[in-house]
Amino acid sequence: MYRIICFIFPLMASGFVFRNPMKMTKNVGSPPELWTFLSDNLKTSAREWFIKRAVKAGVPWNDSVSTYSDEYCQMSLDMWKRRLESDTVNYPEYYLQPFHGYDEGNMNWMAAIEGEAATLSVSTNYWKGVNPYIAEEWMRYNVSQHIHEYCKRNHLYVKQIKSILDIGCSVGISSEYLRNSFRDASKIVGLDLSPYFIAMAAYRADRFNHNIDFVHANAENIPMNNGTFDLITCNFLLHEVPYVPTQKILEEAYRLLKPNGILAIVDLDPQYLKSHLTVNRFQRWAFEVTEPHIYEYYQHDMSVSMAENGFSDIEKMKNDPMNSIWIGKKNLLSVETLRIPSIKLDFAMSY
Repeated sequence: MYRIICFIFPLMASGFVFRNPMKMTKNVGSPPELWTFLSDNLKTSAREWFIKRAVKAGVPWNDSVSTYSDEYCQMSLDMWKRRLESDTVNYPEYYLQPFHGYDEGNMNWMAAIEGEAATLSVSTNYWKGVNPYIAEEWMRYNVSQHIHEYCKRNHLYVKQIKSILDIGCSVGISSEYLRNSFRDASKIVGLDLSPYFIAMAAYRADRFNHNIDFVHANAENIPMNNGTFDLITCNFLLHEVPYVPTQKILEEAYRLLKPNGILAIVDLDPQYLKSHLTVNRFQRWAFEVTEPHIYEYYQHDMSVSMAENGFSDIEKMKNDPMNSIWIGKKNLLSVETLRIPSIKLDFAMSY
């Protein structure tokens, strides 16, 4: 409450009238005007609050950042950026606006350098009193376990998943967990629109000897052939994208999947998110001012969006206390012979 008073008092002193933000909403897909005003003026405070919250939960934020701040690392990151950055990529206007408290959004080194700590902080408060690294493992490996179980229910053979695309891979951590979970996959590709994130992902893969390729591309127009992948994942991407581009990304995922290929989307559960954050209005504000597209995300059902883009056998499951996973498969359009071997899950996790 003290933080809220500190933020609001200067606004009142300047003559700004603090009204009910929800009454100022112009349409359901846009943020309230007050939220926009606060985002422009106080997004840095919101970001600092998230960092303090992560540190309090045990995330070694400063140590993580310092790991990627020495001169040798910076030279290596710059080398990877020059090697992987595509000069043909088109950056949508929505991607270039302030994001996550950074004025340049994801188009800066600081966002990439803080990516590991920020990723670790995602699950820190999902399970109280749990080490942040263990909480992250639970959250990430739940994703893989849900995919394995979906395959079993839908008579698909996990060991035939040989090629995987991780759309919106950020600094590559989600791709690394896929590599650990799908050992039979011969090809894992991480894709992201930020050349800074892709550089960090490639640096990490080289540093930790992960066999993962990374591509700098716009997920709305991926420069790859039809029917390339057995599994495509989107981890915490689509709540950061407006509705129309989201539809284009789902279209691309459908195009790139082989017949019977699987799409798995892990993201915030809109209904749970709204009800949970309503309890703590400051927490909701701090979240929403750093997520410029969350209001559109609130308004749409992911299962419906997947069905509209051709996916079938869609299932939604709870992945962890805050997020859900939506899984569907590409319809068999034309397959001469369909062989369905016996199902054998090669992944198991207990906790």
